[in-house]
This record gives sequence, C-alpha cells and structure tokens, in this order.
Amino acid sequence: MIRPAQEPWKDQRKPDELAVVSGASSGIGAATARALAAMGYHVLAGVRTDSEADAVRADGIEPVTLDITVPQHVEALVRRIADDPERRALRVLVNNAGIEINAPVEVLPLPLWREQFEVNLFGHIAVIQKLLPFLRRSRGRVVNISSVGGVAALPVFGAYAGTKFALEAASDSLRREVSAHGVQVVVIQPGGVRTEMAARSGGLSLELAATMSTEHQRLYSHLINATVASNTAFLKRALPAAKAGAKIARVATMRRPRARYTLGTDAAFIIPIARFLPTRLMDTVLTMSHRPRNPKTESTPAPESSGGPS
Repeated sequence: MIRPAQEPWKDQRKPDELAVVSGASSGIGAATARALAAMGYHVLAGVRTDSEADAVRADGIEPVTLDITVPQHVEALVRRIADDPERRALRVLVNNAGIEINAPVEVLPLPLWREQFEVNLFGHIAVIQKLLPFLRRSRGRVVNISSVGGVAALPVFGAYAGTKFALEAASDSLRREVSAHGVQVVVIQPGGVRTEMAARSGGLSLELAATMSTEHQRLYSHLINATVASNTAFLKRALPAAKAGAKIARVATMRRPRARYTLGTDAAFIIPIARFLPTRLMDTVLTMSHRPRNPKTESTPAPESSGGPS
C-alpha cells in the first residue's frame, strides 16, 4: 500500500514546473492531473478529442492532443515542452494511457492483441524516449501505471496482463539504466478502480463472446460470464478514481519513492501472494475466484453486464 509518511518532494522543485499525464481525459488520469495541478504543477494533460479537452481544462491543467501511438502527437508534445513560454522544466511524466479488451487467448483476434500492446506498452516507450532528455535536465521522475494484472494474470485477461507484465519489465530496465542520471522510475500497480474503462471492459468482453464460434461458446462462455460477474461485483466497492489519482500524485512528488507501490486493497493482497505462492496453487486460487456457478446449464454470455479491473 502507499504510505503517506514520506514528505512531499514539492519543496525541492521550482514553482510551476511541468508535469505530463497521458490518458488524462477521465478516470485515474484526470484525477492525477487535478491532484498535481493542486500541488502547483502546470499539467499537460493528454487527451484525444476537443470534447475531452473541454472536460479536463482547468486552472493549472492544459489539455494537449496526445494519442501516444501517433508519432506526430508525441513530437508536438516535445515541441510544447521545449518551447514553454515560462521556461518551466519538466519534472514528472505519468504514463497512464491504456485500453483493456478481454477475451480468452484462443479467441481474442490478433489485431486486438496488437492494439493493446501498441497503446499499453509501445506508446509509453515512445513518450519516454522523447521526454527523457528533459527529465535528465530536471532530475525528474517517470511514473508508469501498471496493474495488478502485471503480476497476476487472471483468466480472460491474457492480452491486457501481457502488456502490463511487459511494462513492468521495461520499467525495471529503465530504472537501472537512468538512476545514475538522476532520473527516478516508479511503478504503480492499481487493482480495481472505478473508472469508465473498467466499467466498459465487461461489456466489451460480452460483445466479443457473442461473436465466438459454437465451439468457443461451449468452451469459454461460462468462464467469461463468471469473470465479468466477479469483476462487476468488485467494482461496486473498488477504489474511487479521485483517491487513486491523489495517491499517484503523492508518489510522483515524494522525496525518495520506492520502486513500486500497490494501489487498492485487492492489489495489496493479490500481488504479495502471487510472488510467494507456488504457481499451481495460484492457478487454483484464481480459477476458484472465477469459477462458473452452474456450468452445466449456462451456455451463452449473460447480457447487460459490465466491469473489469483498471
């Protein structure tokens, strides 16, 4: 869990430094942008549409068009930072943008595997590569938003979890490469957070399930139904996005952060046991938590359900 005992880093920075938050149109990203702005940062908040820009714009928050898979958007962000009219340094980069499309490994089409890796991994690497020179000059910080799925891969979450496992590994390498340059790299591993993306993911899973072949329906529909139902029920008591954003902002401004932080009670529970339980026992734990209630009678995806971890 994130512990509030450490003092904020903000007394070591100049007023009005820059922070970049990708995926800031809603949910965790928007909440993080607001929290950083409240600390005095000028936040460049990555959005994709004019309506998203209007929704997030506020004192200290400047929306910038940023689809992290579009090189021209990343280059425009670089120019915005380099040409900042106040000559403010970039101190914080929060890589938060992400998508989540869940289906069994056998069923999820390869283009949807690739799309998730483009956004959840390669897009972040593209931004990091371009912004590291600014962060070296300011001795700044990279905060990568991973997931409990970056440590424990639930059934049906193979592609999404795969992107987060990869982000975890890339973050470890990056941290070891740039620590001598004065740049800190921190990974935050949220569990369930009440966000629009989480609320949509279950519905997307059921839409994909409805297109499965008869054989795949027989093999997987029970598992998909159980997973969606479990995640939907959990989201009702999951961490609010505002609290998640406030904690991420606090980690982004601590003097001496740890390399990793969990976010939410489920992540704080699952991640330690995933590291220490034998693999087969962990398989049993996760399978039982998503076991269909009556697999002999259920044969089609349940309608009108939604949910999924952040």
